[in-house]
Amino acid sequence: MTALKSKFLKLNRLILFVALTATALTFINGVFSNYKVQREQLIQQTIEVNRAYADKLSDTTEVFLTSSQQQLAYTANSIFNQMNNGSYLIDEANRLKYQTDSFNSVVISNSNGLTQAASPETLNLIGTQLSSEGSVEALDKKRALISAPYLSTLGNLIIFISTPIFDFNGDYLGFLGGSIYLKKTNILSDILGEHYYNNGSYIYVIDQNKQILYHPEKKRIGTFISNNNGLEHILSTKEGGMLLNNSKGINMLAGYSTIPSTGWVIITQSPMEKTLVPLVGIIERVILGTLPIALAVFLFIWLFARAISRPLQQLAEKASSLDNPNVDQEIESIRSWYVESLGLKRAMLTGVKLVQNQIGDLKRDAETDPLTGANNRRAFQIKLQQMSLLEIPFSVLALDIDYFKRINDNFGHDVGDKVLQRQTQILKTFSNDGDMVFRTGGEEFVLLLKETSLDDAFILAEKLRIAISEETFDVVGNITVSMGLAFWSSDKGISVDKILSLADQALYEAKGQGRNRCIISEDK
Repeated sequence: MTALKSKFLKLNRLILFVALTATALTFINGVFSNYKVQREQLIQQTIEVNRAYADKLSDTTEVFLTSSQQQLAYTANSIFNQMNNGSYLIDEANRLKYQTDSFNSVVISNSNGLTQAASPETLNLIGTQLSSEGSVEALDKKRALISAPYLSTLGNLIIFISTPIFDFNGDYLGFLGGSIYLKKTNILSDILGEHYYNNGSYIYVIDQNKQILYHPEKKRIGTFISNNNGLEHILSTKEGGMLLNNSKGINMLAGYSTIPSTGWVIITQSPMEKTLVPLVGIIERVILGTLPIALAVFLFIWLFARAISRPLQQLAEKASSLDNPNVDQEIESIRSWYVESLGLKRAMLTGVKLVQNQIGDLKRDAETDPLTGANNRRAFQIKLQQMSLLEIPFSVLALDIDYFKRINDNFGHDVGDKVLQRQTQILKTFSNDGDMVFRTGGEEFVLLLKETSLDDAFILAEKLRIAISEETFDVVGNITVSMGLAFWSSDKGISVDKILSLADQALYEAKGQGRNRCIISEDK
């Protein structure tokens, strides 16, 4: 039995088996790495698409609300001298109601809250005293308003858009208001209901109290959301994207944006499961593209497997550890003193370097911010895990450009992008060996200072803050930044996540104290 085994287990066959195993493992490892990167990219792309769509809807809704206020203001300026002409006021109310479908109902009131005209006339409000929340607020504040949602006297959930009526002397004569019924058809519901996706995506709108103002399921309009912790983050950040778990327990990729004039938040979300369906086709193409190379490498190895010797045996031992990042150097160190072993050695190096280059490219793309070249949030998390496991102390410098939104609004996003790129260059000039620069959000950066005390970090932060404030940026001129600092070491007994939270709190404190300053976390 031993003799038979020895006869069958020839070294060339063993090398062939090892080569096949190593090639398969390398191939699987490459496919799996590609899968993880592509999955992350699909998720981030979907979140960004939903954020952009929510932003577009927010802008469109803002335009509609502004246009509605302008309609009312124009009419108010034309009817102030006709406040005693009932038929004229009724005609104007009907015109506003039926001309554009902006409002479900229109009412004209005098300064005492007595209805002068209403449309549709079936409301039977003429001559009655108005007591709804929107009417009372309009009479009290005597300025253009968009009310919070409330139940009207007729039981409709509405928002009330109103504008005051003044005469030439500036005397208050009353108000003109239009109601939008949130559960009925109007221009606002048409804007929000115009959704072109059929993959389970949908839109809903909430106010600052988490009350649903729009939802594809009309029965949910007017209800309050109480079992979604992600909404706290959405309401506090105003615009962005994240993974949410909806009321049915489905993981959704959400993008959101806030309507400036009302504080309402438009949320666009897509099921993560359906978002990842294209991933199968992507991986199939990767397999088909990589498989010929893997087969070619294996065939090349097989051709040289017959000429077995010690160098070849060494190569076979290294083939079982192709996932080692240093394997190419180890193979290079093997002394191949004849043509056959030298060819096999080169073939394995070619295959290893090809796979490592592909994995390296994928890893670099997944961990680098494409706009600034800084490391992204994914790389930040990985680096923090590494330093935590190795118990390497570090300081965190959380940095945010002051009033960056104004730069985008006043000069455009292209100029804003150039500011981000230049700031990244400045941050890198203040980085020592072992330090890393990360872009973690729109205008948010983190400088990770390896083995740097909090005092030294603060000195560097102040120099950095001054350098940025003195830098003249193209088009924009001078800008300022706010920074929050925190320090972590294994003996502090505080988690890395807590340190990041402390740095963020210090950053918010810096902004709260007037910006353009550095604040050290209270928990040193």
